[in-house]
Amino acid sequence: HSRGGEPLLAIGTVTSMTMHPLAHTESHVALYRLVNGERLQLLHRTKVEDGPVLALAHFQGRLLVGIGKTLRLYEMGKRQLLRKCELRGLPNMVKSLQAAGDRAFVGDMLRSMQIVRYDSTSNRLVLVAHDPFPRPVASQELLDWNTVAVGDKFGNICVLRLPRGADTGAVDLTGTRALWDSSREDSTPKMECLCQYYVGEVVTSMTRASLVAGGAESLIYVTVTGRIGALVPFTSRDDVEFYTQLEGFLRTDASRPTGRDPCNYRSYYAPVKHVIDGDLCDAFNSLSHEEQSSIADKLDRTVGEVMKKLEDTRNGLL
Repeated sequence: HSRGGEPLLAIGTVTSMTMHPLAHTESHVALYRLVNGERLQLLHRTKVEDGPVLALAHFQGRLLVGIGKTLRLYEMGKRQLLRKCELRGLPNMVKSLQAAGDRAFVGDMLRSMQIVRYDSTSNRLVLVAHDPFPRPVASQELLDWNTVAVGDKFGNICVLRLPRGADTGAVDLTGTRALWDSSREDSTPKMECLCQYYVGEVVTSMTRASLVAGGAESLIYVTVTGRIGALVPFTSRDDVEFYTQLEGFLRTDASRPTGRDPCNYRSYYAPVKHVIDGDLCDAFNSLSHEEQSSIADKLDRTVGEVMKKLEDTRNGLL
């Protein structure tokens, strides 16, 4: 909170909401104060228009709220929240929000990600970039200042990055560009897809974390059935080449209980990109000794070295 650093809790509420057809009676943002770390004290409730409140985020001492197709910035008031600025015309409905510096990463319910920047000089929110691929966002996690990981309702995980130099033209310091030009579909920079991978289940949540003390951070995700998985970043080119070759050999040599090609499965909605199938690589341990020896010879390694490499990668995470 911008006044005194007091921690506050904001909650979005919707009254009489129906999903089909999508409708509701009214929406509010309730603000609570934490008293002695034991109970919550209601400060005030602010009625909002334009849609249901599905996403809230702390943003530079203020409150950023996703209301239907509108992204709105509020500041603390004595009797209710005070509207400072807003960005209208987002594709469908704001589903998730994350803030970093003067940027907000907005996940849309049907139209993937948008990056919005707050211009403090003119007090307005400006659309910096968007992802043209229609992804129904279910979860998201910031990886760095320019990169965000997204899980969608079809069971895909992708990593999107803001193109280099795209942010420099977002804020017009001269004031000559019309305000409506900043949100044109053809003029807005498009985010780059760095990685694409089909998990097979809806990814309900994800976070960056290290599961061992002193270990490198990985992207941990959970699915709708309770499955927990991780995407581990490679730190050396040797690891990339080793696992790429191992995955290629196992695609042809590993058993297929369903008869499906592993590459086609991981590319169910979009071609797999820059992600190694760890489940397939782990199938090396279940092969017969002759098959293991054949693959190890192709890799110019022994069977023990291949198993040790797999074990070291697993131990680095767990």
